[in-house]
Amino acid sequence: MKTALRILNLEDSEADAELNHAMLSARWPECELVRVDTREDFIVALEQGGFDLILSDYSMPGFDGRQALSLAHEKRPETPFLFVSGTIGEDTAIEALKNGATDYVLKHRPIRLIPAVDRALRESEERAERERAEIAMRESEHKYREVFECLGDAAFLADEKSGKIIDTNRCAEKMLGCDRSQILGRKISQVLSVADRPGAADADAFECLLTRNSGGTTPVRVQTTKLTIHGHPLVLRLCHDLGER
Repeated sequence: MKTALRILNLEDSEADAELNHAMLSARWPECELVRVDTREDFIVALEQGGFDLILSDYSMPGFDGRQALSLAHEKRPETPFLFVSGTIGEDTAIEALKNGATDYVLKHRPIRLIPAVDRALRESEERAERERAEIAMRESEHKYREVFECLGDAAFLADEKSGKIIDTNRCAEKMLGCDRSQILGRKISQVLSVADRPGAADADAFECLLTRNSGGTTPVRVQTTKLTIHGHPLVLRLCHDLGER
């Protein structure tokens, strides 16, 4: 269980801020609460960063929660934002949630603060984990694309069930004599003559004719690899030109 928590609390009442700290320290013993009560100090704190959570009153002299939420989303969109207020009405609370607030807690029901913060932190961590996974996937796809394009053989990645080509490389464009957009969506059987080679479609390696876009043919040696990407069974066929043999 996480024990350390650093919280930015926009609150004009020192007593209410102390109550927030006391409540949360019971769940997170190393809880640090930084209280600010002006727009200027709130902006400075946001720019400094390093907070796990933002708690904000809704009604304060010269500065309100709507502005605070907007500033927080502008400067720290990754940080959960909760309203802790005695004056926020139901309609206003619903509007705040639509505008990006994680949750709201009424000051006369402080017992809700701990579960609300717990849920906000959990959702924030899950969101961060999804973002890390998406970044890793994009990096993986970028590396795949670099390797795929640098292959010395024509490459055709096809859906195993439909046989349709879903990806190809520059070498395939050159060998077929057409661009990528004219290759994608074709069935692999329209490019490689495997029908007249019994068992070839399921073999790891075989020789056949590749049909160029002009209608001519080129003898190729095909290496086949079956793989699964994002749960989809695919077939990768690498075609080595045998025309010079």
